[in-house]
Amino acid sequence: MAEKRNLGPKLSAWIRNRFELGMDIPEISTNSLTEIEQSLPDYNPSDKQQFFLQSIARKSKYPGDSVSLLPEFDYPLAWASASEELLFYIRYLIERGLLARTDDEETQAFGDMSVSVEVAADGWEYLDQHEQRAVELSQAFVAMSFSESMKMVWEKAIKPAINEAGYKAYRVDAELHIDRIDAKIIAEIKKSLFVVADVTEQKRGVYFEAGYAIGIGLPVIWCVRKDDLTNVHFDTRQYNHVVWESTQELKETLYDVICAVIGRKHKI
Repeated sequence: MAEKRNLGPKLSAWIRNRFELGMDIPEISTNSLTEIEQSLPDYNPSDKQQFFLQSIARKSKYPGDSVSLLPEFDYPLAWASASEELLFYIRYLIERGLLARTDDEETQAFGDMSVSVEVAADGWEYLDQHEQRAVELSQAFVAMSFSESMKMVWEKAIKPAINEAGYKAYRVDAELHIDRIDAKIIAEIKKSLFVVADVTEQKRGVYFEAGYAIGIGLPVIWCVRKDDLTNVHFDTRQYNHVVWESTQELKETLYDVICAVIGRKHKI
């Protein structure tokens, strides 16, 4: 029951974050709710403070611009569960010298209906030095077996499903590079908006790549061929999988899941 109680604030934060970034907000139905729930990241207080500071910076027309907030409405900007949590982060960011209040502290008690803040000089410097990983909003990283038997799965199902949803499907073997392959994988996952992990043939690398993506807060869409479903690693069985028997079925279902969980983007 605890997870269900947390879904409301997390879902609100997810929707608000997409709105703030100008991304599509997919229609949420009963069928897609579980997929969305399992893809929502869990952020620690440090992450939430950084996301909130970035949000205030985006709302600022220029350095020194005052941004007015309604805590009861704006707490999703910090992936917070309630206005009280947002106010805690604001107080702490002020104590750290990264935010400054711009309203009248003598006449307006902290935590009133509204609060006005600006990114302090140290806050702008902090954002420059600790910039959140740059996200290529059109890239989807694909983790899957590179075997010959999976070639058509990539070419006829996964790649076109991602592309038709408006994103660029990227597989690390799809281009020549001189970097070590593990470094290349990490770099490309960091540049991606989400990950599609097809665990068919149970390659350890696929689990590693998906696990790394989850660790940095990226949504992961899991797929597996039906005859390999029983072999899926125990630790990942908690996640819903797109179970497929044909490439056409995978293409259609994966497209639907991407549109529901991530949101459809304009075609590339």
